Amino acid sequence: MKKTAFILLIIFAFYYKSFAAAAIIKSEIDINLNMIKGSITITSTKAETVTVSLYHDMQLLSSDKRVKYNKNRNEYTISLDGLSPVILSYIKNITDTSDTISKDFISIYSSIVPAVTNIENAELYINIPENFQGLASQFVTFNKNENTMLFTYNSLPENIYFAASSNYIVKKITQNHIDIYTLLFKEHENLSYKLLQKAAYYIEIYENLFVSHFPYHNFIVVEDVNPYGHALASMAVFGSSIIDKDFVAERSLGHEVLHQWFGAAIESSMADGNFLEAITTYFSDYFYEKDDRIKYRKDILIKYQAYAAAKSFPLKEFIYNAGKKEQSIGYGKGLMVLHMAKNKAGDDAFMAGIRKFINDKLYSTASWKDLLSYIGMDNDFYTNWILSKDNIILAVNNVSFQNKILSFNLIRKGGEDEINIPFTHISENNAVTGKFKIKTGVNQIVYNLKSDNDTFIIDDRYDLMRALYPAEIIPSFDYLFGADEILFAGNKNEDNTFREIFPNISEAIHIRKLSLHHLKDRNVIISMENTVPQTVAELLKSTLTFTFEISNTTYKVVRNPYSQGDKFIMFSFNNTKESLNKLAHYGSYSYIALNKNQVTAKEKNTTPNGIKIFGR
Repeated sequence: MKKTAFILLIIFAFYYKSFAAAAIIKSEIDINLNMIKGSITITSTKAETVTVSLYHDMQLLSSDKRVKYNKNRNEYTISLDGLSPVILSYIKNITDTSDTISKDFISIYSSIVPAVTNIENAELYINIPENFQGLASQFVTFNKNENTMLFTYNSLPENIYFAASSNYIVKKITQNHIDIYTLLFKEHENLSYKLLQKAAYYIEIYENLFVSHFPYHNFIVVEDVNPYGHALASMAVFGSSIIDKDFVAERSLGHEVLHQWFGAAIESSMADGNFLEAITTYFSDYFYEKDDRIKYRKDILIKYQAYAAAKSFPLKEFIYNAGKKEQSIGYGKGLMVLHMAKNKAGDDAFMAGIRKFINDKLYSTASWKDLLSYIGMDNDFYTNWILSKDNIILAVNNVSFQNKILSFNLIRKGGEDEINIPFTHISENNAVTGKFKIKTGVNQIVYNLKSDNDTFIIDDRYDLMRALYPAEIIPSFDYLFGADEILFAGNKNEDNTFREIFPNISEAIHIRKLSLHHLKDRNVIISMENTVPQTVAELLKSTLTFTFEISNTTYKVVRNPYSQGDKFIMFSFNNTKESLNKLAHYGSYSYIALNKNQVTAKEKNTTPNGIKIFGR
């Protein structure tokens, strides 16, 4: 056998129950031609019908008249007569960006074989090159004899994923009959124990939380040459450039373990958008923030305000994470919708609904409407939060305080017809939380305080998916990254470097021509070297209150004093292309300093929580 190719041999044994044919699939991965060539032989002891569906990079050939192509469904229907086999040939050209074939590494994260229905009790034999180690997804048992790997299946999955390398070290532990593996390159072998233990920890957490067995017989943590992280059925894939980072073991791995329930075993029907990222983020990243979930929710609203508020779309239109805007809607707003549903249903009813949803929908598809109905949400909630792009907008006027009685008008847009507005009343020795129910439009609120030293705040715990008040908005680089348009002021042609990170720069002027006219009601980037030009100093002396070191790189965001509070100015000193690339990873910060492109200091601004109605 040539070293540039190896054979995948999949033999599916006869299954004598009803609706079960047998198939033999032989597949050859050709490293030189970057393709998979194979044949499929399907037999049955009885007359029955099976279907074969091809993925976008596959072609199927057959001269058998029992093979009929259904153009409308883009699938082949095969009528078995119980006597003679049907033989097919297929070719898969490796064009998907998720697939890689090289002399020492192979990963097929699209399907390695066509989808064939009614094939059960499958056996998958893979002949791999000498010194290669690898694993396929979703198997029940696994054995290896020299260069031949055997995987068994109780039923044939719609997709089978595969990873192999001459540089892999395979490690394994077993927990509660679940085999957990790591496929790590030799240089990262020392991470195996930590990742195995962490994977076991996350699996146990979610089995207990959901009262649900892990959906597969095994789970595999795969290291990949490509720089990304994602989940596949029974697999979590991380690039070599990040797999040794602390956040992988402490957060990302748990997120991908949870995707085994939400994303692999339960898929989105896409009837009303993709709910999977919202519920996965809710029960992973957010779930892990036990001590500061209020800050997590506030950060969601800040990100939404920065990236999506002016150009939002309904959750029903979210399909996948295409960028910061989509992430702030599909992940962030979706999480807030679940949080509001939990508060409305109550903790016990919420978790009971989630557990029943998992139990009923495992190995099938579901929608936002399905999920919310299991939690007990009515059609009004669903319509306002999934089908509409609107959020809650609150405004306050006519505030008065007499004889310890606080009264004010609370004007609301967005949300259901009636909603509960949370508040906090802080007195000298006590803090009381509560809710009042209001309708859309103008609502008069009357509340008894204890003294004129008390404080009364609305939604300081960020329980509502709402627009932030200007006083709650924290200046950060996110607001520049998410702005529709930015004015750039710097040296000639310097804007070209910034446009690689800020493609939303719509106008560029020389810094010495900067005037009040340019600053008014705009987002602005001002790039300087070691000195502040006279024009900048005169216009913005009230905001230039921070220090920077000569020759070091500094970026600082402040409110634009010539706007209504929703526009920002970013000062840049001694920028470099490398430091700008790093800035993209510090969106929630308001200040970073770098020495030789290494971050030496960073800061986040803070603002008071909630909408203060009364108090000092």
